[in-house]
Amino acid sequence: MEIIVHDLKTERPNVSSGLPGYFRFVPIGFYVGGALAIVLNIFFYLSYQTYKAKEAEWQRLGATAKAEQSKIVAKQTSIQKETEFAQQLAGWIESARPVQPIGVAVGRSMGAEATVAELDLTRNPQIPAHLLMTLKINGSGSQQVESTLDAIGSLNYQTYSAQQVKGPDVIDFQATLIWHAQP
Repeated sequence: MEIIVHDLKTERPNVSSGLPGYFRFVPIGFYVGGALAIVLNIFFYLSYQTYKAKEAEWQRLGATAKAEQSKIVAKQTSIQKETEFAQQLAGWIESARPVQPIGVAVGRSMGAEATVAELDLTRNPQIPAHLLMTLKINGSGSQQVESTLDAIGSLNYQTYSAQQVKGPDVIDFQATLIWHAQP
């Protein structure tokens, strides 16, 4: 038996015409675009790797510079501390006047009837220009204290917070001596 199959498609006269000729370039453009995308991806990947390498180098250089800067700052800090200490020491030395002239002035200011029972000169470590003077005079009056203070005043010392206690034949005098330079 023979089966006859009829083509049921009917002819359609020019329903749509064929594609124009330049549409043949669409697949070519697609392949060129794909190849260009691959080339650009490779270029961007290589650029990114170069960027990461340069960034790592700059970070290393930055860390090295910060380490050097911290060393320099530490040296500057130690130099500043040493300078401050030297300035304080120089100020202390400048203001720490010798006390021997004071002892000599006190001894020379004593009259014939007066004797020095005790002379104590104590320097304040925080303020070396200040001396605490404790003086005990035997066999004299308050005129002897005045002549002693005049002798000390001739050495450019001023008395501050002076206290005087008069006992029988003894005068206890205590004062802070402050040295000042006269202009």
